[in-house]
Parts: sequence; C-alpha cells; structure tokens
Amino acid sequence: MELPDDVLKLILEKEQPVSLDQYSTPAAAIQQRLQWLIPAASVSRRWRSACEAQLYRTLLVQIDTDSAQMASNVALALANGKAGRARQLCICISGLAAIEPAELQRRLGEAGLLGTVWAGVGRLHVTQQSQELRRRDARALGRLNAQLAQALPGLQHVAFGDLLTRHTYGRVWLEPLLRQRQHALRSLRVFSDVLPRLRPSEPVAIQRLHIDGVTFRRPLRPGVLWLLADSLQELTLCSVPHDGVWELFASPPGAQELVFAQLRRLELVFYWESSLVPQARSIARADGDFEPKSSSSSSDEDYGHGKGSGPGYMASTIYGRPRFPELRALEVRRFPGQLGQFLELFAGSPHLRRLVLAGLSGELPAAALDLAQFRPRLLALSVRVVGALQPADHTYAHALLGQVFATAELQQLSLSLWFARGRQSGFEFAPEYTQLAGALRTLRLVAPLGEAAVAGLLRQLPRLTDLALEELDPEPVPSVALLIQRLRGAPPAAPASTSLVRLSVLCAEGAGAAGHRGLLLRLVCALPRLYALRVAADAVAELRKAVRALVTSGVAAQQAAQLQGIRVAELEL
Repeated sequence: MELPDDVLKLILEKEQPVSLDQYSTPAAAIQQRLQWLIPAASVSRRWRSACEAQLYRTLLVQIDTDSAQMASNVALALANGKAGRARQLCICISGLAAIEPAELQRRLGEAGLLGTVWAGVGRLHVTQQSQELRRRDARALGRLNAQLAQALPGLQHVAFGDLLTRHTYGRVWLEPLLRQRQHALRSLRVFSDVLPRLRPSEPVAIQRLHIDGVTFRRPLRPGVLWLLADSLQELTLCSVPHDGVWELFASPPGAQELVFAQLRRLELVFYWESSLVPQARSIARADGDFEPKSSSSSSDEDYGHGKGSGPGYMASTIYGRPRFPELRALEVRRFPGQLGQFLELFAGSPHLRRLVLAGLSGELPAAALDLAQFRPRLLALSVRVVGALQPADHTYAHALLGQVFATAELQQLSLSLWFARGRQSGFEFAPEYTQLAGALRTLRLVAPLGEAAVAGLLRQLPRLTDLALEELDPEPVPSVALLIQRLRGAPPAAPASTSLVRLSVLCAEGAGAAGHRGLLLRLVCALPRLYALRVAADAVAELRKAVRALVTSGVAAQQAAQLQGIRVAELEL
C-alpha cells in the first residue's frame, strides 16, 4: 500500500528543513538537504518526484567575500529543468571583507540566478554576515537591484538580516528593489532599524512588518508607519524605546488622528530599562550590548513623563492618539514603564481577544493585570514572568495569580511562574484562585504544583478540555507495583474532571520516570474522558508500560477500555 501524495509531502517537509532559521549558512542547509533527500529519492519514482519538489523549492546561494568560493543549487535546478518548482530564494553573504555591488552582481550571475525569470519565487531571504555592502557606486547598486527585480517578478515577501552590522543605521542595500515593489510586497522583515524610503505618492501593500532593533543608534524615522497605516495587518517591533514609543506611530504634523484600520496583531518588544535612549546614543559598547541601569535610579523622567506626551505613553497632545479598531491580538514584552497605564491605551479596541504579557516581576506588577477594562471580549491571556522567583516573591506570586484568574470570561490562559528551588521554594498554589475562571477551556501553567493542587485545580474548572503543566514536583513512586497496591487498598476516588481530554505534563528537573508515573497514574484514574497524554521523551516508554500494568491489574476495571485507548506520546518542547 502506497502513501497518499499529501502524506508523503508532509513526511518530507517534516524530515528536512525548508528555511534557513535552523542553520548558520545556506551551505549547511544544502548539505542537510542532500543527506536526507538523495537516499529518499531512490525509494521509488513517486518519492523521487516528491524529493525533487522539496529540493528545488528553495534556491540557495552562499557567497564568501573572502574568497571565490560559492555554494548554490541554482545551476542544478536550471540544468534539470526544475526552475518552475522554485518558491523562495535565500542569499547568504559571509566573510570579513566588504563586497562591491558589481562583484555581488557578478557572483549572482555566475550562480545562474540573474538572467533567468523565476516566476514562482515569491519569497526572498537575505542574510548578510559580512561587512557592509559598499554603496559608493549608486549606478552599480541600481543595476543589481534592477536585475533582481527582473529575475523575481512575483516577489511578495522579503526578509533582510544584517547580522554583523545590525547596530548601524541604513544598510538595506535592497532598498531600490523594495521601493520598486512596494505596491506588491505583502510582508517585510528587516534586522536593522531602517525601512526603505517608500514613495508616499504611490500605494503601499505591506501587510506584515517585522523590525528587529528599532533603536540602537537613533529612532525609526518619524511617520514611517503612517505610510503603512492603511495596509498593515501584523506589526512586530523589537527593541522599542519605551519613552519614545509614540513617535513610531506618529502622523505628520497637522494630520488627522492616526487610525490603523486593518491592524489585527501588534507585538512590541521593549529593551531593558537602560540608558540607551535617543538622547544618549554613545553608550553602546563595541560588542553591541548596552549598560543596564539600576531600577533604583529610575524616575518619571526616565519613563518619558514630562516630555510633552500628556496622559499616557502614546496620548500625545501634538500627534493625537492612535486607534486600532480591528486589533485582535496584542503582545507587550519587557515594558519597563507603567504597564497598567500603557494597556489602557488599547482598552478602546473593540475586537481585542488575545493579550500576551512578559517581563520581570518588577515589569509585571499584579495591579497592572486588572483586566476589567478588556472584559468581556478578552478570551485568551498569556502572562510570563521572566527569571526565577525567590521565596521573598511569594506575596507577589499570590497577588498575580489572583488577578489573572479573576478574568471570568477567559477561555485560554497561559501563566508562567518559575521558582528557583521548585518544591523547596515553599510556594503553595491555592486552587481557590480558579473559582472565577469557570469558562476556561485551555490552560498552560508553569509553577511548582503538587498532586493535591493539580486535583483541586481540575475540580474548579468544569469546562477545561486541554491542560499543560510544567515544573511539576510530585512525590516519586518507587515502582508501579507499589502504586497499584496503594490504589487497590484505597476507596474509589471521585473524578477530578469530566471534561479534560488532553493532558501534557513536564515534571521539574530530576523528577524522572518515578515522578511521572506516580502523578500520572493517579490522575488518569480520575480523568474518565482523557484520551491524549504527552510527557517528556524519557518517560514515554515507562508510562506506557505503567498504564498497561494498571489495566492488567484490574484496579480500574470500569475504565479499562478508556485506559487502553489513551495515546501516550512525546511532548514537543
């Protein structure tokens, strides 16, 4: 029996990479592809055809500026008549030496990329791990971009990563190409803090924009997002300056209130509370890091108050206040200012359904998580406290839990509270926190819970169907036989939950299989609808064996059919 084509395609896509995110260079990606695809292609004609589709889907070009070496599969695709299968192009420029535009054009032509129309290629990924591309010859740079535009007429998605010189302003040498294609581009990701100089007189179609390193030397050009306000659907800004965040959304002086009419998702990642702000650009160290400032030295002036911003961080009396009428998801990470005040700016977004917050405990004060202003429309909430909490943080943790679970309408909740010493931290999770969260259907909780707390948690959540628990610290059970003996002598336990169907568990480091088996075997006996169980890789075999032993023993005879049907699988980390 042969596999269906769609199943075969899924297998090949899973077993070999389709992007460069996992690899430092395209050469490494090419080598990995060949190691998997060449043997697979010899299985049958169908497998060969499927492998060819994956091999030529991504064109890879590696250029070393220090030598004449170059790795590419472009010529192979052309020689085998597979140019029509290409869907994305990845170019990696590495080396210590800079490269002239004319030399880069020659290298790309030598690889076979230029002079051919790659009509199916819609994605371009450029990774620059060399010195800056020299821009002195504007004509040569223009010719290079013109040839790329001719070779890629269907280009819609561009990612430009300048990994070595990311702290320098203005290094997107693809700017002429991006400006020419601004009417057709759907997504753009750049590593530096500069966008191409878009033509304000022509339409812009960019729907997804991701900028890493918004301000290292100077802030993003004011008004640049104004050009995209009508088209943007997703926006991610990393290393945002908290005291000048409004300037990124500023409309030109005299313009009307700025409205991001189509924006569905907004992610703002703020850098540390630091003195690296537009008024002090010279403190960046040579390695590109910056000096963190003691929290005790912060003041209202450090957070941007008194700079004419009016009430709130973005309610500028000069520019007005942005509106996000279609915003569905908001993510705020490492915001060092008054978080509650900042979140108020989005309370007027009528369709906000998902909120993600992450930061140190000092950046996520419990009082700021009073989300009454987002009720009843907020359905999904994720709160992640970065760093290990100490015993002195117990009061903070309890207050945070009380606020998070008080949002009664939530259907999905993810909460991460990691304590440095696990069970020895002395922290006790009280199931009473969940009394107001009766609508929850999906819960992910990272906290040092014991078995009693887990059972109490389940009883308080009558609609919960999916539960993921991490950093559990259960009491270990020496053997399955001993556990079965204990269960046999104990009275039948009432179901902890009649709604839970999927459970994922990751015990604290050192718990091992003994910890998993003790907690989970008692849990599965109290979860009559459970059919999917995911655990750490080193506990899968042991737990499957333990479940079989439990069924054979007859201790849970009424649940025998259900226990035999439970799928125990590895938890993907």
